[in-house]
Amino acid sequence: MNDAVRRDHQGPLATPSAELFLEIAGVGGWELELEGGRARSIRWSRLTKAIHEVGEDFVPTLETALAFYPPEARAVLEPAIAAAIDTGAPWDLELPFVTARGRPIWVRARGRVVERNGACVRLAGTFEDITARRQKALEHERLALVVSQMTNAAILTDAEGRTVWVNDAFVSLTGYTLEDLAGRKPGEVLQGPRTDRAEVARIAAALRAAERVEAELLNYRRDGTPYWIGMTITPVRDASGALTGFIAIETDVTARRAAEAEAAAEMNCRREAEALLRDVLDAIPSGVIAYDREDRFLLANRAYAALYPELVPHLVRGRALTEILWAGVEAGLYVRELPADAPAEEKRAWVERRAADIRSARRSRVFQTVDGRWLQGREGRSPSGNLVCVRTDITRLKRAEEEITLRAETDPLTGLANRTVLFTRLAHEFETRRARDRGGLLVTFDLDHFKDINDSLGHQAGDTLLRKLGRRLRAAVRAEDTAARLGGDEFALILPGLVSLAEAERFLARLVARLSRAMTVSGHKIAPALSLGCAFYPGDAGSPEELYRAADAALYEAKRQGRGRWTFFDRALEAETRRRRTLSEALRRALEEERIEIALQPQVRLADGEHVGFEALVRWSRDGVPVPPSEFVPIAEETGLIVLLGSRVLRAALAAIGAMLARGLEPGRLAVNVSSPQLTDPGFVRMVERLCREARVSPARLEIEVTETVLLDRSAARIAEVLAELRALGATIALDDFGTGYASLAHLQRFPVQRLKIDKSFIAAIDRDGREAKIAATVIGLARGLGMEAVAEGVETARQRDWLAAQGCAIGQGYFFAPPLSVEAAAEALARRWTHEPRAAVVPLPRLRRRAAAHRAAGTV
Repeated sequence: MNDAVRRDHQGPLATPSAELFLEIAGVGGWELELEGGRARSIRWSRLTKAIHEVGEDFVPTLETALAFYPPEARAVLEPAIAAAIDTGAPWDLELPFVTARGRPIWVRARGRVVERNGACVRLAGTFEDITARRQKALEHERLALVVSQMTNAAILTDAEGRTVWVNDAFVSLTGYTLEDLAGRKPGEVLQGPRTDRAEVARIAAALRAAERVEAELLNYRRDGTPYWIGMTITPVRDASGALTGFIAIETDVTARRAAEAEAAAEMNCRREAEALLRDVLDAIPSGVIAYDREDRFLLANRAYAALYPELVPHLVRGRALTEILWAGVEAGLYVRELPADAPAEEKRAWVERRAADIRSARRSRVFQTVDGRWLQGREGRSPSGNLVCVRTDITRLKRAEEEITLRAETDPLTGLANRTVLFTRLAHEFETRRARDRGGLLVTFDLDHFKDINDSLGHQAGDTLLRKLGRRLRAAVRAEDTAARLGGDEFALILPGLVSLAEAERFLARLVARLSRAMTVSGHKIAPALSLGCAFYPGDAGSPEELYRAADAALYEAKRQGRGRWTFFDRALEAETRRRRTLSEALRRALEEERIEIALQPQVRLADGEHVGFEALVRWSRDGVPVPPSEFVPIAEETGLIVLLGSRVLRAALAAIGAMLARGLEPGRLAVNVSSPQLTDPGFVRMVERLCREARVSPARLEIEVTETVLLDRSAARIAEVLAELRALGATIALDDFGTGYASLAHLQRFPVQRLKIDKSFIAAIDRDGREAKIAATVIGLARGLGMEAVAEGVETARQRDWLAAQGCAIGQGYFFAPPLSVEAAAEALARRWTHEPRAAVVPLPRLRRRAAAHRAAGTV
């Protein structure tokens, strides 16, 4: 924004302190100057640019600003802006958004109209990244879905301990609804005069420290009746480890507490009330066992006998606590804590320690029995000195906790571990294996051409394939291995102890053979093909993140070599990865500084050798050294720079043609290659119109070249609409490299194609009279039959030219006629009335071959 416009703003963004306050609040700002109801200029605050992930020097327009929103978001935002201009109504929207780096997020966009003298002169508003907030809400919803199905009471609070959600079991237990507790601390409502304040203080201290706490507390229902609750309160943290709240799982232990109190009181007169006590104890669902002050057995209820049937023969009145524990050891009840083959001295020491713990009655504990059940154990001394031990079966509660954990750590589609678990276990491997001077192997892999399966058979078939692959993967790995799905068709394996290359090769051969077996998906036989990248740890990296990057670099190399193979990381790959990253940054700077150039290769009518047009080819030199398009164009596609690169080429090519026309020359038609991201860009057609208008070139001179892969893109329906709009402008649509992909007659009917460009590999076969030459003849016949023109690429010999002309091919292009020329050289050639006679080349063939060889050596073909 220039100084004059800046002085005229006088809006919120013109005040540095206001912008600073917005940044502190995590909110960006923007202004859109209007003139006559049209956008004149737009300004973003620094935070707004940061959220867009663009540079400080990025100059937005209304078109580029809207382009960051996917179509469904623009369908909401654009009417809101229009309504604001028409009626002055403000807007406040939460929308999906895609940053300049291709990262999907959610934003909150707000705006209003600024009027001057009754006229709308400016739109202004704020812009905020709300992705984390939405994710947090989603996590709460998922947790609520799981916990709401539990029979145990559950209550969820925020980080300050204020209630945000309760399940139905909680309402049934207490009589209080969420409306009664929302925004309040549960204790403020549930606690009463007999609630243990020391226990409340202990719970509060644990919550302040964000620690897990177990407790029992006397609470009061809505109708005033007291009840005892056994609770486990666990901190809830987000992915970064920040505390977001607490979840309390509660069990009504009123009956057990009553039994304990009853037992303690009745011990003094057990002879008179033993029968009654037995009835009461047997009615308690928790297991209860009691010992006298000398720790000799008194009684146990039916629930305890059901928990430990192996001990029933040993529950003889007067038997010592240590004797009963020893009977449990011999029965194998404690093998989770004490190995069955442990020496007798070790077993006796364990029994003494356990007996001391029980006698101390210091705290409750949770443990798992040999048959897999989870119990909560509590011990207490009665006033008369008797020892009462209670065992409550909390298996259902633990299963609920495990289910919550499982959902957080498991990929829902395949049942494999997710990305979080992978990196957690990888970090553990680095800590433990390196400490023991060992290591292992990390393998990352994905499915070759998985997109084609989704496109041809549908996403449901793709999901079925991934599920079956996940089952095979689980069956193929060892117990100590970790198999994870990272997302999409990306998988990873941690293979501890696999440290030799030969051993790794054998494992990978078995793995690929198992995973690649044909399977039936949606009635089709599919044999999955895999590309794998491998990196050893700790030798190839110093951290889990470095190791993952190393394996990913090896995976990229496997794909570059032709897919369907595995590659091991080495330092050369690391250097190649750095080189590609450096090249990407250099390309980005070159695009920003408009240092991308074009070359123009003439196209000739084969019937009479007349010049009919040019094809624009992109050129880039880095530090004076040409970079082959085959190297930097794929990088542009990977990094999202292809749209900007395509617009630079189109603008430069149209400007060159416009300059030739201004000199009175006749350049003919201009062919420009266009990629899928360009065609799916919402403003592409308007941009073409604008660039043609600026260059003073009729759109009828423009030929849009697309490859067969574009026609197979997932957005093919949208691409067909865009090509139809371009055709309506007068542009010609050409299908490039025809015959090398998967385009069919159905695609030729669906898309408005007027020219078929025959790939140069088929043209080269003409000199060999090979099968490919017959393909070229077939394509020419197909084009003529469909009323299209055939264009031959890569014509390098007179024989090829004559053969193509005899077959009825309309247009030729290649080094036989002329190599790609600079813009200046192309204009000079036209000025000399560049033509090519059917039997003689304007450029002598030897010199032409030398020039072609020079271009190939420079990598600019």
